[in-house]
Amino acid sequence: MERRSWREVVFAEISEPLSWILGILSITVALGGSQISNLYFYISPIFIGIIVGFVSHEYMHRYLSRKYHMVSRYTANVLGVLITLVSALLPIKLLMPGYVKTWALGPTSRKGILYSVAGGPITNIVIALALFVASFAFSSTFYFNFLRTVGWVNAYISLFNLIPIPPLDGDKIIRLDIVLWAILFIISLALVFII
Repeated sequence: MERRSWREVVFAEISEPLSWILGILSITVALGGSQISNLYFYISPIFIGIIVGFVSHEYMHRYLSRKYHMVSRYTANVLGVLITLVSALLPIKLLMPGYVKTWALGPTSRKGILYSVAGGPITNIVIALALFVASFAFSSTFYFNFLRTVGWVNAYISLFNLIPIPPLDGDKIIRLDIVLWAILFIISLALVFII
């Protein structure tokens, strides 16, 4: 059996089905904190927001990459999962368990790359806005707060991913279209504070 160096282990990529599970679990721990030991947490708006926000964000990256003739798959990485888990102890949650790995088989348009990168944060913004607006339709405090919390988690996922630091989406978007990045960042920031 071949021994692997610590660098190979820490920066290793994980197969797609296991990557989805590790991504969801690590973000759940980061955002749920000590609440994850409570069974009621798994029907809470935070947990539902994590599932809806994380899966739709990464799926949209993958979908748009494939639509623009690129090969893609979601892959977790050991270092990203560890950073996400450790952030459970921090006031700011670092949600970076993995990414959609994309590569082109031939010529790829700049527009296709931009859309595939921006698609994740835009999806979270649309979900957050829709739930914010929908929350006004309910007089019940429970439903109002439930929709707002799921919306807030989506806004946070979008805002975090729009930070212009590699390897986050914001770094790629700002290099491709700074105006689009600014619009998305301002909307996400506003949603985090108003929801």
